[in-house]
Amino acid sequence: MLGLTLREEFRGKRLKGTAIELANDSNTGATQVQAKAFLEITYPTRDLLKGIEAVGPDQGRPVVVIGERGLGKSHLMAALYHAVNDPVSTASWLESWAVTLGDSSVGKIALRSGMKVIGESLHRQRYKYLWDVLFEHHPQGAYIQGKWEGQGEGKTDVPSDKLIVELLEHTPTMLLLDEFQTWFDGLTNTKQFPWRNWAFNFIQILSEIAKERPDLLVLVISVRNGGSDAYQQVHRVNPVPIDFKAAGNAERIQLDRRRMLLHRLFDNRLQIAGPNIELLVSNHVDEYLRLQEIASSEQDRKRSEFVECWPYAPHLLRLLEEQVLVATDAQETRDMIRILANLYKSRGEVVPVLTAADFRLDDDASGIQALLDSVSNEHHRTLRAKAQQNIISVTEAVSNHTQIAPHLQEIVGSLWLRSIAVGNFAGAEPSVLQADITRSEPIDGNAFQVELATIVENSFNIHQEGAKLVFREDDNPRAKLMAYARNDKLFTDGSDQAQLAKQMRYVVGGTDEVAKTFRVIALPKSWQTDPWSPLEEAEHPERWDDRLPILVLPEEPDHIDQRLGRWLKDHLQKRRNTIRFLLPRSGTINAFLDRDLLILARAEMKAQEWSGQGPEYKKLHTEYQSALRDLLKKRFDRFAVLHRWNFGDPNQCVFNVETLKKQGSMIPEGIEEAITNDLFVPEDFEAFVLDAAADNSPVGKVLRELQEPRPAGHDCIPWMGETAMKERILRFCARGKIAINLRGLEQLQANPGEEEETAWKRLRPKLSFTGRQLDEVFLMEPSAVPATGGTAPLTQVPLNTDTGGLFGGLQPTPVVNVNEPAAGDNPMIPGVGGGIFGGGGAVSGSKPRIPLSNPPTSPLNLIGKLEGWGIGPATQVAEVSIKVSAASGAQLKELLKKLPDGMAFELSLEKDDN
Repeated sequence: MLGLTLREEFRGKRLKGTAIELANDSNTGATQVQAKAFLEITYPTRDLLKGIEAVGPDQGRPVVVIGERGLGKSHLMAALYHAVNDPVSTASWLESWAVTLGDSSVGKIALRSGMKVIGESLHRQRYKYLWDVLFEHHPQGAYIQGKWEGQGEGKTDVPSDKLIVELLEHTPTMLLLDEFQTWFDGLTNTKQFPWRNWAFNFIQILSEIAKERPDLLVLVISVRNGGSDAYQQVHRVNPVPIDFKAAGNAERIQLDRRRMLLHRLFDNRLQIAGPNIELLVSNHVDEYLRLQEIASSEQDRKRSEFVECWPYAPHLLRLLEEQVLVATDAQETRDMIRILANLYKSRGEVVPVLTAADFRLDDDASGIQALLDSVSNEHHRTLRAKAQQNIISVTEAVSNHTQIAPHLQEIVGSLWLRSIAVGNFAGAEPSVLQADITRSEPIDGNAFQVELATIVENSFNIHQEGAKLVFREDDNPRAKLMAYARNDKLFTDGSDQAQLAKQMRYVVGGTDEVAKTFRVIALPKSWQTDPWSPLEEAEHPERWDDRLPILVLPEEPDHIDQRLGRWLKDHLQKRRNTIRFLLPRSGTINAFLDRDLLILARAEMKAQEWSGQGPEYKKLHTEYQSALRDLLKKRFDRFAVLHRWNFGDPNQCVFNVETLKKQGSMIPEGIEEAITNDLFVPEDFEAFVLDAAADNSPVGKVLRELQEPRPAGHDCIPWMGETAMKERILRFCARGKIAINLRGLEQLQANPGEEEETAWKRLRPKLSFTGRQLDEVFLMEPSAVPATGGTAPLTQVPLNTDTGGLFGGLQPTPVVNVNEPAAGDNPMIPGVGGGIFGGGGAVSGSKPRIPLSNPPTSPLNLIGKLEGWGIGPATQVAEVSIKVSAASGAQLKELLKKLPDGMAFELSLEKDDN
């Protein structure tokens, strides 16, 4: 109407995206088009003018654009790009708006020129290091990069300020970094990869140069909020903040925003005369003022507001801005533009002013679909479906509905839109609905009351709440199910938590392929204090097999290193080095306290239980299960493995925390890839194996030691699983670094001059032993002439002895005397017994032994003492003596029952003479 035309980009059947990119591969980004073309769709808001002034000449402060997604940060930064890159076009644009706005100061804003302008959207993740943006785009970048990298051992982690100043002295630069916080927050920050620290330091260098040498550098960055680490370094130099608040004046913010929206949507909105608009909307405005009982002193201001907002009613814009979009996950301005463009294309030419009644539920093009695309709450979509069903119900129940309810579609559409508002704003009074459907002429009040009553009486989802009418989901399977799921009293048995844990296990390790290699365990809500008792017995550590354990944490630990270190000491007594801890995203609460997750788990569980009541529940089960799994797939983005162990003080433990890029059932594979590529140090593993070969250690002992943390503060070697570790050991054998004695039957070793791959193919099938069989397979240093069979020399097979002389029987188990130590005297075993002539020394060349003892105490304290001495499950000990000063017969019998099978023991005691 009145010749108003949408911009070309909004006229097509499919609305183009309104997101602004500084640059893209198709060269259509905001900084890649001509300044004149870009500025044509740009309204000079106060925030934008503030930014142009801040990057002008004689300004010496960085600029920070602050705002959540969709507010227009990228658009503003693109405008600043053109202001410096093409000051001529920008000056012409400012002068034109100075005339339009009647503000001569706009045309007098000074513009900077003569600078190289570099703009980059960092969320595209094309740069690992921030300085690469400068080095790649600056004409002197390659030279300075080479100069920095050519510093040899003196090269710093971050390019120095002197190098950057030298770069900028060659060509002064304006640097715009869009989505800086998104890029910064995604950086790894570990001891091995301190990339976030480097970026933190480099942005400080840039900030200080921008402040001290504004003639060389103008720095502009965008962040989502001012409390992030990404912003703090720039904040130190007192930047110019642009926060889309128009100096805090609410009326000015609203006026700026509405004018910007209309200018962005329409080619000629400013050319439409105000008196023509006022005449067109007069009937609607008169009825609105009457029905809403607006005071006469306020009516002129309200009429001006209608003219300012046309073709949209101001009460519609307020509804969308203040109630509907804030109830969703919408992207503010960006989604608002899409919704309003679709609404105008559908209804703008047939009504004098657009209201909530124009969101017709029978027409997706009316803005409904654009709105739903922005809505993250499934409730709103369901409510639309219910509203549509109510329309059908009315038409079927009332034969002459076209006469009795001629505004059926408009009333239901308006009520639906107002029902998805937040909190107490949801719903509408009848007078509001009557104002919404008023167009070129007033509607008779009595006829409207009859029409509205007909609609309410024949609908099954419209509820009366005080003076308001509102759509609700009651009286349908979905509502029933969700009401049950929201009732906490019905789940005091913890079944909902068990179901949530089950779904977490399934999402991470539910496929058969994953289950063959990994044991996925979702720890309970009480994981810090009581991790095992709520779980099934098959998931307790003593029942674990050789699969790699992945423990899914329900929450992010507050201090990861200290918390997980203490947890390992308190709740896991062996195989501590095999654990992979799967961590949820930062900022998430405990999954078992997350009401949204619990409700989804409850709904999915109850829908399955009630599936026999009708097919609706089967569909709901599929829907909620899918929704829950989708959330859980996105929940976990990091994992932690032990890096350094400290039994005495678990607070000193250190963990490697790595980012995961894979989701769902791909997480275990992603963990192993990260461990293999980023954490496993082949040199450490090789040194460990070579030391074991020098000691003729059994392979079983080596593998058991690898499953435990390394003592004395050594970095742990990540456990890759028995098969992977055996293959790596066999690789060393194929390279000629070690030899392997196969149970005294065969010695595996690379032949002189044999290629590694040839040796690998020959040797690989021979190391097929597993479990305790590997205790009879020994690592050895390679000999000059490889052995192909026979029995290994006796000195290469460590044995302990039973009692006996020089020719006494051999027994491969330690002797435990519950009263006094037995005196072993086999001279052929190093370090055992007294020697061939009864002396106390060990055979020459044997490893020295460290005597350890502890005063009488409880068994639990003795177990802790073993760990304090560094004695793990694979540690060999000899001459073990456990002394019991006094015991009853029952106690002694109970003690003997608990001694492990497969070992021999000698018993001597003193019995009271009765």
